[in-house]
Amino acid sequence: MLAIHKMTLLSLLTAAAVAGRLAIHGMNIQPATLIIILTGWFFGWKMGAAEGLLTALVSDLFLGLGYWTLFHLAAWGLIGLLSALLPQKQWLYFLWLFVSGLVFGMIMALSYFVFTQNPLTVIGLWISGLPFDLYHAAGNLIFGLFSPLLFKVFAAESRKLTKQTR
Repeated sequence: MLAIHKMTLLSLLTAAAVAGRLAIHGMNIQPATLIIILTGWFFGWKMGAAEGLLTALVSDLFLGLGYWTLFHLAAWGLIGLLSALLPQKQWLYFLWLFVSGLVFGMIMALSYFVFTQNPLTVIGLWISGLPFDLYHAAGNLIFGLFSPLLFKVFAAESRKLTKQTR
């Protein structure tokens, strides 16, 4: 029963993250990263990484698959995994919301190596994309303002999963 509950929860969270990404696509401000971070924070590194991987894959199925999909998988999977390792302190959570937008952009910038082997070119392209990454980071913070409501939902589900494992 626990496995079914976890799979259902992961599916619902992925659907919410994908729907949020598709609804506001184009501005790089969407709730997907927040949902991935909260999944890792409340349910552990396995679910956090799985949430990141599934969100990247499913949303790219709608938006288009390409060489960048591997980098989406790596970026959001890593963010979900690292979120589980954070101490549960509010200031650290908000800092991670911001930093994760920049981490996502940095990992996506590695995709430029597909086109060039020159590190200076890749660094230049990454710097030129920093405003876009800052939108992502700021968007994470804006969506993070809704966290108190989401904390209650995620904490309740976490308690249910903990009860089932006893």
